[in-house]
Amino acid sequence: MQRHFSFRLFSIALVLLLAVVAMTLGGANAAAQSGEEPAAPLTSLHPVFALRDATGANVLESGQPVSTMQTCGACHDTEFIAGHSFHADLGLADFTAPGTTSSGRAWDTSNGLFGKWDPLTYRYLTPDGDERLDLSTAEWLMLLGPRVAGGGPATTARAGEPLTALAPDAANPETSLLHADGAVTAWDWNESGVAEMDCFL
Repeated sequence: MQRHFSFRLFSIALVLLLAVVAMTLGGANAAAQSGEEPAAPLTSLHPVFALRDATGANVLESGQPVSTMQTCGACHDTEFIAGHSFHADLGLADFTAPGTTSSGRAWDTSNGLFGKWDPLTYRYLTPDGDERLDLSTAEWLMLLGPRVAGGGPATTARAGEPLTALAPDAANPETSLLHADGAVTAWDWNESGVAEMDCFL
């Protein structure tokens, strides 16, 4: 099959090409005649900022770990963001008695990741007064920490006070740890530290 040259199609393509060239040159001439400098291209998506520690001091001067709540909090309302973000809360704000969640499951204590039974590990977050410790808050963070943005249950107890305000107590599922051999020991949040919301995630 032999192809025929279509003069009409060639003419339309040539006219379109000339129109694009004319618009490009015309726009450049108009910008050059306006006397205004073209805007400089952006070099960054975010302005430069100092990394700050938990006290708000520059980490280069203090030598302390970075606090994203302080670093980002210099310009952004990080307390509001952490308090209104389900990524940080993970169900802590809706923590309730076992079996009273919308799932209807007797072992769930919230509708979020913090308080739902985990079918992959076959574990559940132990509520206060349970006969046996299965998963304490500390071990929950050890297991799921890489998937948690910080804040919420990584800084705050179920009743709303800071985890660091709780006394170590092996009988409290928020301040204890279940070892592989079945032994339960007290967990000290002041010694281990907590994980504030990481704005950089």
